[in-house]
Amino acid sequence: MKRITLLLAAVLFIATAYSQNDSTTVKVLKKNVVTVTEDTDKTQVRVGEEKGVEVVTNHAGDTTSIRIGNRTFDVIGNGEGTKIHMSREEREKPHKRGHFESTWGGFGMGVNTFHTADYSLYYGTEYGEFFDINHNKSLSVNLNFAEYAFSDNSNTIALVTGLGFSFMDFRFDEPITVSKETGTGRLIPVMLDGDVSKSKLSVSYLTAPLILEIATPLKYKSNRLTLGAGVIGGLNIGSHTKIKSGDTKSKERRNFNINPVKYELTGRIGFGDIAVFANYGMTSLFKDEKGPDLKPLTIGLHLNM
Repeated sequence: MKRITLLLAAVLFIATAYSQNDSTTVKVLKKNVVTVTEDTDKTQVRVGEEKGVEVVTNHAGDTTSIRIGNRTFDVIGNGEGTKIHMSREEREKPHKRGHFESTWGGFGMGVNTFHTADYSLYYGTEYGEFFDINHNKSLSVNLNFAEYAFSDNSNTIALVTGLGFSFMDFRFDEPITVSKETGTGRLIPVMLDGDVSKSKLSVSYLTAPLILEIATPLKYKSNRLTLGAGVIGGLNIGSHTKIKSGDTKSKERRNFNINPVKYELTGRIGFGDIAVFANYGMTSLFKDEKGPDLKPLTIGLHLNM
């Protein structure tokens, strides 16, 4: 209260000293230090620039308003005494641009299956539907090493891209492997003898996404629920089969009629550093007329890093 009284005294002194002028400004280094403005109704004293201290007193002498920042103190004097009323002006806060927490960069692991399986190429043959896999051991490992998020100023919506590697394993449920048929070049099963404990086809891709992600208002502490949907493109960079029989392991590197490119739709739900994803393949695992029409579906968890 003493500070307000001293400030009022200083204001009244300045107002009296400049009462002969409509407007007087004191500047230091081209900056307004004190500005006094007087009209028929009131005297206004401003200390500093637009966001400084401002005092307005009416000529009737019953009300003095003191504004400090976005708070205003009205000192009202009447026959019943003196009252002080405080009000606050709501100001729009500038948006701060930060980092959008997307669901791409980091490490992910999922389970592989097929949402489409067409063996019409093998009708009338002895091979049948040979590409049966053990889903519990048919896994995908994703290592996404680059991420770029183009977001709005409020970090609410972003277009995400980047680069990564995807390693997909298809573990055969039966003791078989695959090879190319002589003459036709199509993929066929090959039965394995002995105590076969593992047989799988592994396919590797260089991947790049284009995902639209939205950070929802739902959050816990600083973590927001993020929803994403988009497409992931992949370039085949290698494939091989691996067989383990007893103490013997063998590996064969070939292309096995793998499609050179793939694209898949992706849906992602993230919260903090963890996300759930589903990748829905839109292209077949193998080339047309060179293998069964198998379109993968991968569901898994992703850890942001």
